[in-house]
Amino acid sequence: MKQGVLQALEQIREGKAVNWRQLKVQLTRLGIANALIDNTFSATAFSEKVYEVSVKDTALFDEICDQVQPTDKSSRSEASKTGNTHSVKVKGALLVACTQEKSDTYNHVFHPERPNKAPVKKHALIIENLECFLAFEETYQFVVSKCGIDIPIDDIEFLWSAGNSITNSLIVPYLKQFEGQVMCLFDVDFGGIKIYANLLSNGLVKEKAPYLIPADLKERLSLSKRKISNKEIESLSSVYGVSSVTDDVIGAIRYYEATLEQESYRANG
Repeated sequence: MKQGVLQALEQIREGKAVNWRQLKVQLTRLGIANALIDNTFSATAFSEKVYEVSVKDTALFDEICDQVQPTDKSSRSEASKTGNTHSVKVKGALLVACTQEKSDTYNHVFHPERPNKAPVKKHALIIENLECFLAFEETYQFVVSKCGIDIPIDDIEFLWSAGNSITNSLIVPYLKQFEGQVMCLFDVDFGGIKIYANLLSNGLVKEKAPYLIPADLKERLSLSKRKISNKEIESLSSVYGVSSVTDDVIGAIRYYEATLEQESYRANG
């Protein structure tokens, strides 16, 4: 029965139709809780035996697959034998960086079995948006003129956040080695604040890792066309209390019901 269930789960992963009624009974017999099943799948019947089944939560889907056939999580290579590599973290991390002297980007490679190299500069500026990172000199001028930063560009290593990747447990120790500040230029929205919160929870000290915002933030939010939904406003409660700066940002976002992407800094100066 297990093999048939695994085949059906793989069909769901590939977007193919399955006999959902039969599969749900089989999952229950294998000890999968009904609540877990209901929170993972959404099924639409085309006939008595043919259902289109969509996955509502990929993490829960991986959990069900692992319960049906436990995955060897020693590596992604081993996990591939059961077709469940996404349940296993990659044993390494990549951080894209540049400096004024080395304007061509280069990569820091982190691995649990390799010691970290010392930072090449005293300070770091983490930039969430790739376009702003690639235009790092222009972005630097923005944080100097609008965010009150007075650190010489020669003393800064520019790092691309790549979304939440910057918070990887292999990368954070490198960030903690910077002698000076690790400045954080993230989007002014839930995602940006969440990345910052993750960095702090992983060991960065907020006194050395300021969340940068332009001095005219409120005016920018009042003019922003990037309006926020009620659901997004509610989500901000989960990151309230991270720092006094981000709490002020949350208050402004709620008041103006708008957010900012970093690209707007380049467009509007």
